Amino acid sequence: TGTPAVIGSRFVTVAKSPKTSGGWGDANCGGFFGPHLKFAGYDGILFSGIAKDPVYLYIEDGKAELRDASDLWGLGVTPLEDKLKERYGKKAEICSIGPAGEMLALTSCIMNDKERSAGRSGLGAVMGSKKLKAIVVKGKMKVPMHDEPKIRELRKKILKQSDGFFDILHDWGTAGITEESSQSGDSPVKNWGGAGTVDFPSERAMKIDGRTIIDKDGYKAYACWGCPIFCGGKMIQPGGKYALEHNEGVGHKPEYETLCMFGTNLLNDDLESIVLLNEICNNLGLDTIAAGAVIGYAIECYENGLLTKEDTDGLELTWGNAETIVELTRKIGRREGFGDTLADGVRVAWENLGQIGTEYAIHIDGEELPAHDPKFMPGLATTYLLTATPGRHTQGGELLEAPGLEMPDKDKYEYSGCLLYTSDA
Repeated sequence: TGTPAVIGSRFVTVAKSPKTSGGWGDANCGGFFGPHLKFAGYDGILFSGIAKDPVYLYIEDGKAELRDASDLWGLGVTPLEDKLKERYGKKAEICSIGPAGEMLALTSCIMNDKERSAGRSGLGAVMGSKKLKAIVVKGKMKVPMHDEPKIRELRKKILKQSDGFFDILHDWGTAGITEESSQSGDSPVKNWGGAGTVDFPSERAMKIDGRTIIDKDGYKAYACWGCPIFCGGKMIQPGGKYALEHNEGVGHKPEYETLCMFGTNLLNDDLESIVLLNEICNNLGLDTIAAGAVIGYAIECYENGLLTKEDTDGLELTWGNAETIVELTRKIGRREGFGDTLADGVRVAWENLGQIGTEYAIHIDGEELPAHDPKFMPGLATTYLLTATPGRHTQGGELLEAPGLEMPDKDKYEYSGCLLYTSDA
């Protein structure tokens, strides 16, 4: 991080996960915060204990100080970043939590660059529990390297070899696989109970695909620090039913996980609503995977008569109802009404609701699944269950061989004769 390595923008947040029974929790993120933490003089930061009142950590050129955050508590991520950049200058970089983290929602995450999220494991709630609103970093210190010219030489060499998925990401970001994944069986459809070819056919999926997004007026690609891919994108949505609420209607492109969890998963093909949902989650500090998943659980319970309007604050939770999905997401991020019931994710919602709709409550040890079906990529079945942070597609998933661990001579999609994992195992 902070070097000319091909992807030098990442940082990782780590804590005991309040979401998965107190085990290991981590989440990683790109943007500009990670490199600038290095430029401010530190490789990492450890927090212990709980502040008496809200605080934020300010670091500049190797000097660190906890400062009062009373005037920042309650702010969304977007106005918070604007306020802190006014205070410390445009070269300051910030990671923070929104109201969801302050209220200890287990669906909360840690945000930076207004729209980059360390999304999984409920780590926004850990920051909130410590009354830690933000970390601000600023500095001009250089990252020491053994042979900087050699790193730059290797970077040029590797970039000349780029092809395949690099080109897809460069052109459309991860959003570019949305339509294909919805039809192949990779994406969740109808809270994992449907199939794209039947319930969300290609013509609907293309409405929320990256190839459609980049054709929108005002779309502009951008990159994280030092990254050659440029998979991020700015969007303009200043008016209409789903107008963006900050920065004069300028927002951020939703990526694959968000497009699927709020799109294919909920049978919602209204792209403008998903762009707004992305901004709502970013500002409130919500994990879009968890939020889309818990809404899917609630909708399926409602559609099957297990919930009524009396339970849902009068909201009609039906598949594809974009207006209701937007309203319920706001409620989740602020723990309002029925949103409070859902704010800690699928497992806790299932418990809060008297364990209704067990077959609709899709999670592993409290973590909602990302938008990749292990029936499509069977290696994910293992990593979803067995990694220290369960239900995570970023921890592997390919069926790889090693000495003594050779794969059996059979098709990876042939399930007969396989040992199946159950909760009773």
